[in-house]
Amino acid sequence: MLTKTFRFYVKHAPYQGTISESGFQISRIIHYRNSFLPMIRGRFEVQSHQTLIHVQMSLHPFVMAFLRFWFFCWYSAIIPIILAGAMPDQMAALFVGMPILMLAIFCVFFWFEANRSRTELRKIIQGQI
Repeated sequence: MLTKTFRFYVKHAPYQGTISESGFQISRIIHYRNSFLPMIRGRFEVQSHQTLIHVQMSLHPFVMAFLRFWFFCWYSAIIPIILAGAMPDQMAALFVGMPILMLAIFCVFFWFEANRSRTELRKIIQGQI
């Protein structure tokens, strides 16, 4: 017999991760899959009357590895076919350009998520949330 647990919305922290005196590493808590979700790293820079927070956002290392593997497999198959002349030039351009278009679309969605996280973090840091 298969049982399924249902999750209902419970107010929780928006981010999870680690923090130290020198910086932090966090990610947004979500209840669905999202390959575009940025990993957020920050470091603190103490100045005379304030603390600056330098934030860096990047894709999860597994997603980066998957993209590299996918590109390697795609071009490993397509380039020999094109060089052998087994594909018309118009179709070759399509097959060479398709992964680049997919990467551009991927970047758009990643930066959408990164900007969303940036806005939320700014509000948290300024005490608005």
